[in-house]
Amino acid sequence: MVLGFSSILEFFGLEDISGIDVFFAAMAVIGTILFIIYFALVLIGGVADGIADAIPFLDVNFEMDAEGVFHMLTIQGLLSFMMMFGIFGLAVSQGDYGALPAIAAGTVTGLASMWMVGKVFQAIAGLETDGTVVHSQALGAKGTVYRTIMPGKSGQVQVEFQSALRTCEAVAEDETMKIETGKFVVVTGNVAETLVVKPLSIADAVAEEE
Repeated sequence: MVLGFSSILEFFGLEDISGIDVFFAAMAVIGTILFIIYFALVLIGGVADGIADAIPFLDVNFEMDAEGVFHMLTIQGLLSFMMMFGIFGLAVSQGDYGALPAIAAGTVTGLASMWMVGKVFQAIAGLETDGTVVHSQALGAKGTVYRTIMPGKSGQVQVEFQSALRTCEAVAEDETMKIETGKFVVVTGNVAETLVVKPLSIADAVAEEE
C-alpha cells in the first residue's frame, strides 16, 4: 500500500494545515526524503552521478572547479533548498506571521543551506585522493631494481614519487647495460609509463641524501 501524502502529514501532526502551508510541507517532505537518498548514494561512492548521467534530459553540474568553489545549482543544492525552504517556511507560517514573511524566511534559510551543503560536499571531495600516476614526476627519484633489467629489455624498479612507493616498468639508460635486482638506481626520464633509469652508487645516494 502506497503511503499517501495526507498520511505523512498526519504522522507529523500536520493533518489540519491548508493553503500555502501544504506547499511548504510538500517542499519539506519531498526535499528531505530526496536529499537523504542522494546523500546516501554519494557516500556509497558516486552512484548519484552515474544515475544523473543515465538520464538523457538531465543536465546538472555535479562538479566543483579547480578553486573548490561550489556551484549552487546542483542536485544537492536544490534539494537542500527545498528541504530548508519548506521547513522554515512552514514554521514561520504556523507561527501566524503571514505568507510573505514565511516565504522570505524559507528563501533565506534555503539559500544559506545551499551554501552550507556546498561546503560539506566540498570537504567530502577534498577527502578523495587522486590515484592518477604521473610518471614524469618520477624524474630524479631514487630506488632499487625490483626485477633485473636485462640489456635492451625492461625490468621493474621500486621508486618513491607522488608520496608513494611505486613499482614501475623500467629500462636502462644505457641499452647495453644489465642492472641486477637490488641495485640502486635513479630515474632520468620516462617514455609513457616506462621509466628510464641509471645505476646509482651507494656513495652517490648517501651524498645526495645529505
